[in-house]
Amino acid sequence: MGIDIDLADRTCLVVGGGGGGIGTAMVEAAARAGATVGLITNLAEHADDSLERLRAMGATAAAAVADVTDEAALVAAVATVAHQLGPIRHLVNVVGGNLAEDYQRAAELDLEAFDRVVARNLRYAVVACREVARPLLASGQGGSMVNVSSGAARGSSLLGPYAAAKSGLEAYSRTMALEWGPSAIRVNVVSLGSVRTPRTGQDDNAAAAAAIPLRRRGDPAEVADVAMFLLSDLAAYVTGQTVSVDGGIGLGGPGGTELSRFSTRADVRARLER
Repeated sequence: MGIDIDLADRTCLVVGGGGGGIGTAMVEAAARAGATVGLITNLAEHADDSLERLRAMGATAAAAVADVTDEAALVAAVATVAHQLGPIRHLVNVVGGNLAEDYQRAAELDLEAFDRVVARNLRYAVVACREVARPLLASGQGGSMVNVSSGAARGSSLLGPYAAAKSGLEAYSRTMALEWGPSAIRVNVVSLGSVRTPRTGQDDNAAAAAAIPLRRRGDPAEVADVAMFLLSDLAAYVTGQTVSVDGGIGLGGPGGTELSRFSTRADVRARLER
């Protein structure tokens, strides 16, 4: 017998809820769980696409378009969604990633790149969690949040700012869990490995399969399922945890071998041309 995840009569906000990848999987999973779904994205076409998908599923939904790295814009977007849908009980922060120009050696790093990556992977999530938590703390209603991190948080060559930002996200999530736990607000993290998305590619190539114990890349829906569990009352006694959804890649190479971690973007431009 299956166990149903039930978020009925609750509003779930997904920051980064569009684009056809993990964010889209999150909003659709929340809708299937019965939630009223809010989303924030930086592109109007992503908002329109997600709203069309959600309404086709019969969900009540609303969207706001904002640059989430702009604090004032993000604060206003959260307020807009709450005004349209009612108090936000659940939050998922999906926005993140590393742009091609952000792959740099530590000895050559410029702080402009560092600040850009931290804003996109840590700073906005801190703001979003704060804005959702404040009304919950005032009302005593309780709620839950999930932040999306990466195995790179353990350290990753050429991805120093990204690794630092994701490590910081995990640490800050534990801090929020400690501070807000007495008010029944839970904060957890899902840490990802290689997941098929429009941005990272949809294929299961040989390099990915060789580096992952489960011999395949993940699907966005598999990430969303774990996030919905953590948001739901099924995880009512779980907070401050980082759950790896990575096919086992964090364990090392399959079969007891030690293989190099799979990299996207043409193996980071052949390791920055060596």
